[in-house]
Amino acid sequence: MITKLNQQNGAALIVCLILLLVMTILGVSSITSTTMEEKMAGNIRNKHLSFQAAEAALRNGETIANGLGADTNFNGTNGLYPRSQHDDADFPIWEQASGINWQDAAAISGLVQNPQYIVEDFGDSPRDNDCMLQLPIQPGCLLPVYRVTAQGWGLNTNGYTMLQSTYKQL
Repeated sequence: MITKLNQQNGAALIVCLILLLVMTILGVSSITSTTMEEKMAGNIRNKHLSFQAAEAALRNGETIANGLGADTNFNGTNGLYPRSQHDDADFPIWEQASGINWQDAAAISGLVQNPQYIVEDFGDSPRDNDCMLQLPIQPGCLLPVYRVTAQGWGLNTNGYTMLQSTYKQL
């Protein structure tokens, strides 16, 4: 009796092809996931750079606000705006599409645009709760208050941050 020793039906080939298909799907999935994570990390970096640029412009604007005197002209030049400018407008001054005289803060290399700021005069505010109780109002009781608005960009225009602070001069 003669037996056939070589009775292969191609099962090994089918198993190998299935395993190769599974490994290809896993590889493509991991490449897609890695690419997405790289994009997210780049966007986070861009947003952080825009925030840091806006923060630098905000500090620059606060420094300018601290040095303003009683005779300062808030007429829209040099980024200085009066209170009536935003009270009478349909939108706050920083939301208006044109006519804003933004001031450049210190240049930061690598950003798409220099960070900018404006300073708005908010009139006077009491130094503390006690000074308003004294009549007549004592000198030095009312201190000037300003709103500083700053904007900064990252590596491209998609990374944009706007910050504001209310600054009371001491």
